[in-house]
Amino acid sequence: MSTRKQTKRISGTKAAHATKTVSRPHKLGSIGSLDDFIPYKLSVVANRVSQSIGRLFETQFNLQMPEWRILMALYAYGTLSFIEVVERTSMDKARVSRAQRRLVDLKMITLQNDPNDGRRIFLSITRDGAKMCKSILPEAARTQAWFLEGLSDTEQSQLDIILNKLMVRSQLLQGSSAPFETADDGDT
Repeated sequence: MSTRKQTKRISGTKAAHATKTVSRPHKLGSIGSLDDFIPYKLSVVANRVSQSIGRLFETQFNLQMPEWRILMALYAYGTLSFIEVVERTSMDKARVSRAQRRLVDLKMITLQNDPNDGRRIFLSITRDGAKMCKSILPEAARTQAWFLEGLSDTEQSQLDIILNKLMVRSQLLQGSSAPFETADDGDT
């Protein structure tokens, strides 16, 4: 971002001059402006939606975003291995580990060792955890509805289709060292 300093006189104050920084956004090459960059917009919108739902859990149940994401994943999908929780929530292992410990302390989830592999842990939601999720769902649905109010029924359907396609596509990024290569890249 380029900046330019402007000096202008402020009347009626002791300061004779004030400095104001004016910013002009840089073009991002073929992307255009940052506000046109789809990954940026998706990230901002996803964070705002997630934070609004997270506020429900934080104000009503004193749970932080990573904790409620794990709790809702277990509520929706049932018992999951630690790695499955990492994958389903798209959070790093350290964050999942910290959040799971707190959820165990709060008796919202339980941990079980895999009898066939002592290194593998399964997470399960408890009755208290499920009760919490069930009680928050109506408000979460109202929050979702508020976000979608700005879209027509057709746009909501299109958004769902597009997001599903992007979810599938984003799964290609997991474990890939060069996910953006096309089939032609190796032939030239």
